[in-house]
Amino acid sequence: MDSVGLVLLLLLGLAWAYVLRMRQRLRQYQDKIRQLKMRQQNIADGEQLDGLLASMNEAVFRLSYSGQVIAANQHAQTLFAMQGSELPLSLRQIYRDSDWHDALHAALAALPKPSVLPDFHIANQVLSPRLAILNAEELLLMCVDVGEQRRLETQRRTFLSNLMHDLKTPLTSLLGYARSLERFGDDADFRQEAATVIADEAKHVNHLLDALLTLDQIEFSTADAEAHCEAVAVINQVCEMLKPQCEQKQLSLSIDVTDMELILAMSADNAERIISNVLVNAINHSPEQGCIAVMLKRAEQHCCIMIQDEGLGIPAADLARVTERFYRVDQARTRKDGGHGLGLAIVKELVEKHAGDLKLSNREPQGLQVEVILPLLKA
Repeated sequence: MDSVGLVLLLLLGLAWAYVLRMRQRLRQYQDKIRQLKMRQQNIADGEQLDGLLASMNEAVFRLSYSGQVIAANQHAQTLFAMQGSELPLSLRQIYRDSDWHDALHAALAALPKPSVLPDFHIANQVLSPRLAILNAEELLLMCVDVGEQRRLETQRRTFLSNLMHDLKTPLTSLLGYARSLERFGDDADFRQEAATVIADEAKHVNHLLDALLTLDQIEFSTADAEAHCEAVAVINQVCEMLKPQCEQKQLSLSIDVTDMELILAMSADNAERIISNVLVNAINHSPEQGCIAVMLKRAEQHCCIMIQDEGLGIPAADLARVTERFYRVDQARTRKDGGHGLGLAIVKELVEKHAGDLKLSNREPQGLQVEVILPLLKA
């Protein structure tokens, strides 16, 4: 091959190598363009997502797979005191609980398998976090407020525990005396004692079941929009009915309802149940020869029934809880008074069912004041 041919062959080789390099560069440029487009799309998607999350009531974060906060909606920023913080930042900087973060990293390592994260406890709230995959680079952490749900679960467990205790105690007594009658039935005094105890315990169980049935009816019933009754007539009827109990403890019952005509927007049965439960509570916890005052006044479209006694009152720490089912204040609520811890719970639930309000406060020097605020029938 002559020198001209060699030169041509060399030039062809150089040209082919140049073409290959240009193709490789072109592919690199195309890859970069695709990455830029994807990044721009991710930014646009992220902005759209942040706009959507801003309208949500729950606290929501966008996280990286390393646990960095990329974005947070306004509710999350307020709740976790993030205003003015520069993003991204570590989630550890806004919630300092090493055990929680250990659980988060375990959940991140287990992805895409779902994991249960511990609750957030922040600003007197309980938040249940949920982790979800957004894309290859980001995660969504949604924090749902479950404080009320947790409170109801605790209240339900306490309710069932107290219910079992309140049923077990009299049933144990009934069973014990029934068995003893088999052995000591010939003793007239023991028979009399057993009959008295069995009757008292059976009465207590019956009252308890009646109260539970009342609460169940209240919970699943709806207020009758057409029901109404006259407040003064109901108060006088309840006071007359409870006079024997007052006389038994030598209590004076002062009634100040004047002659005003106030028509309550509820049935007479429900109004009677509310007033009688509050009055029975006052009678049970009043000292011998004490005084109970019943007053009635109008407040715009509502009427206020106020009942005051001269008992020991309720410790401040217990005032907010005495209307819970089965809640008892040790000094004031005992089995010998026939209390089952449901009287004020029935009052509260009935009052709230009819869009009313119940207020309890201690009096000076001692005693309890109960204000029952009920809506009047609209003209």
